[in-house]
Amino acid sequence: MSVQTPTSFQANLIDTISLFRKKYPSFEEAYSTYIGQYGESSVRVHDPIKISDTIDPVVIVLGRTTPLFYRDSRRTLSGSLGSVEIENKGTYILGRRPSEDSKLVLWSQKAEVEIELYDSRVRIVPSRIHAAIFASGNDVLFTDLGSGSGSILAGETSKPEPFITLYAPPSVGVHRIPTVQKYAKPRPKQ
Repeated sequence: MSVQTPTSFQANLIDTISLFRKKYPSFEEAYSTYIGQYGESSVRVHDPIKISDTIDPVVIVLGRTTPLFYRDSRRTLSGSLGSVEIENKGTYILGRRPSEDSKLVLWSQKAEVEIELYDSRVRIVPSRIHAAIFASGNDVLFTDLGSGSGSILAGETSKPEPFITLYAPPSVGVHRIPTVQKYAKPRPKQ
């Protein structure tokens, strides 16, 4: 697989945004109101994280309370309202419509899919333009697009190695509480 550079991810994102603005009125409205509020440069790729080659599921939380599940064995992203197969060479954008209908939407080259409900009563909801998923060959990568509410990913690689990734805006305090490890590596035989 050829590794994409941050510049190539951003170029891919710009092309995808242009396509989706023409194809989906709801995306055009979400994007226009978002950049009208925060500026066009606010939508950008931030350190894509590989979510393929993982043990099912990888939990993705948008805006602190909106969970999605990526299952690498089926190469699907799912929520309570729907599921989408992540296809090779696809770019997917997650966000919400400007009118708070409490539905997280995934826009792709094929369709606009309502994928999960979010609670609009909470202070932190997913951003109108929140995150992107890039698929290339066997690799599937997730990135937060500079959302105001951040993203959390938790899962385990196939090695297995657990991971937690936090995309947090500067205004969010992160409190880490270390715990005692309950298991240890086997002792070498003497």
